[in-house]
Amino acid sequence: MENMLQNIELIHRYLSISITHQFYSTVDLEGEYTFTQNIVSKKTTIASTFTNKILLYPKLKLFLTALITEINNGNCTVDFIREKIKHFEEIRYLPVKRII
Repeated sequence: MENMLQNIELIHRYLSISITHQFYSTVDLEGEYTFTQNIVSKKTTIASTFTNKILLYPKLKLFLTALITEINNGNCTVDFIREKIKHFEEIRYLPVKRII
């Protein structure tokens, strides 16, 4: 993702809202990841620093690791992340249909 350090709040919101959407739960991500810079390439990446809050839930750890990997690999643009956040916020208020 271009300008990762300029979009820290956007990335944090994306990770948080994605977890809420996937697991129907909120997780405080403070201290669960940090931004680092590769010494050689100077590329900024997200490094997981997971605590037991994440490590005790393997599915959550796997999900969050996958999201971070997608961002680090450059597969998530700022526009993509904004669209996903917008989508998750829109569907949050839709009524749930029962299919039975």
